[in-house]
Amino acid sequence: MREVKKKHDGALKDEIKFWADQLAEEAVKKAGAGTVTCKCAASPSGAKHIGNLFDIMKSYNVYKSVLKKGHPARFIFTSDDRDPLRTIPPRLPTLDAKWVPTERFEKRLSEYLGHPYTDIPDPFECCQSWAEHFTKVWLDGIYTLIPEKEIHAFSNTELYEKGDFDPYIEIIFKNIKKARKIISKFQKSVTFDYIPFHAICERCGKITTKVVGFDIDKKAVSYICSGRELAGKYKIEGCGHRGETSWHNGKLAWRFETPAQMALFHVTVEPFGKEHAEGTVRSSKVILKDLFEIDPPLFPIYEFLLVGGKKMSAREGNVYLTQEILDIIEPEVFAYFYTKRSLKQRDLDLKNIYHLVDEFDKAERIFFGAEKLDNEKEKMNIIRMYETAIQEIPKELPVRIPYKFAAVVAQTTAHLEHAIKVLTATSHVKRKLSGEDMDVIRQRLNLAKNWVVKFSPENMIKINEKIPESIAKKLTDVQKQALRDLVIFINDKPTMDEEELTNKFYEIINYHNMKSADFFSAAYQVLIDKKSGPKLAQFIIAIGELKVKKLLEQI
Repeated sequence: MREVKKKHDGALKDEIKFWADQLAEEAVKKAGAGTVTCKCAASPSGAKHIGNLFDIMKSYNVYKSVLKKGHPARFIFTSDDRDPLRTIPPRLPTLDAKWVPTERFEKRLSEYLGHPYTDIPDPFECCQSWAEHFTKVWLDGIYTLIPEKEIHAFSNTELYEKGDFDPYIEIIFKNIKKARKIISKFQKSVTFDYIPFHAICERCGKITTKVVGFDIDKKAVSYICSGRELAGKYKIEGCGHRGETSWHNGKLAWRFETPAQMALFHVTVEPFGKEHAEGTVRSSKVILKDLFEIDPPLFPIYEFLLVGGKKMSAREGNVYLTQEILDIIEPEVFAYFYTKRSLKQRDLDLKNIYHLVDEFDKAERIFFGAEKLDNEKEKMNIIRMYETAIQEIPKELPVRIPYKFAAVVAQTTAHLEHAIKVLTATSHVKRKLSGEDMDVIRQRLNLAKNWVVKFSPENMIKINEKIPESIAKKLTDVQKQALRDLVIFINDKPTMDEEELTNKFYEIINYHNMKSADFFSAAYQVLIDKKSGPKLAQFIIAIGELKVKKLLEQI
């Protein structure tokens, strides 16, 4: 294994530039002798879905590439938990990532519209606040893809309370006319007295105030609780209170907060979705350069994630948490999805998720040299994708059962030992299995079974107890005789491998001078009342010869 890795590392320099390696080179150049900081952020507005993972995974993949080059790097996540609650989502996840409709919370939660997430009670009453609950759900999913020890997570509320934003608030207030001029290029609502800060009202607790003055020496702002419109469509009423409070009891407007975070953490790389490219990215670049006098970071832009060919939306019912996807595929397979280039829309087709799993399995075989690829550049790119996706590279090629066949075996075998017996007969298991091998196989079987139940009911297998009368009537005499011949073979050879069985199929087909489609269709109809199904030889072995024989003898 050591030799393989050495060969890969050497070839990388000359043969191929994996996209994360390309960005890593730029990041190292930008950071010079300093540490490369890869950052991402999310607001705990409720359930963060798998589209939001692009921020995390793109940033993390660059971080890993920087480390691979031997350069110091750190990976930072900020929870934008001082943002206000804009609206109550129709459903929210429990800590164990189970969706719950919010009707029973709605009346209670509506009192907290406009409040910072850290000041809102947890609707499930298991955490200290809304922010803590939904940040935990988000990070728990991420920690299955990324080692927890590699993520430096920060709370925006804590950063404000500790005064970490103070230097940047001071720069903005000292240069308020310049700040207004800059931001007027990006938003129309900039008035002559605009101050890009929102205090938390000391009477009602909302962070939808208008700041009307500031005192740099006292690090304080004066405000009116006037209410405001959030995200251009959620109108939050204020209580009318006038007061004065510390900078630590409020937040910068988002167009200034984002670059202030970048300045605070000396960010080198921060990815953004395409929808932010014209807004957040453009204004952040100008504010960093012209106001904070800091060189902007690299801003990799990614496209939307589609699920089943559609944008994610509650209306479509296709919004998924990380944990939900990890009910059907391994973490390394899901991480592999995010190693792909994202300059074009990516579609995670859950109904046909086996295509992604097959692609990962192939990448793993290529990495270990078990499958050849003539195109050296493509090979090196796949190798880098694989080793970036996986947390700990195995010592030897894992025993990966093809996903669709794993779904068949999981449904037709009673326990793991039975499954191993079937997989040995079908040549999917060719070596003595270690405990680790058994764990890998068990996991794949369980995940594939979950997939059938949740996303692919048409692949659910129900073996006939008796041949339906309607099927018996439809079969031709030739089809019936061919299946009887198959019974004779099974009687003569109760244990067989896939190759023997497949050869026998075609021997029978040729003997009866019938179309192969007619033979296979007859077999599937007798077994599962369908005209097609899994690869027949493997399927018969998975079901068990005795059960198949019992059915075929009814013809």
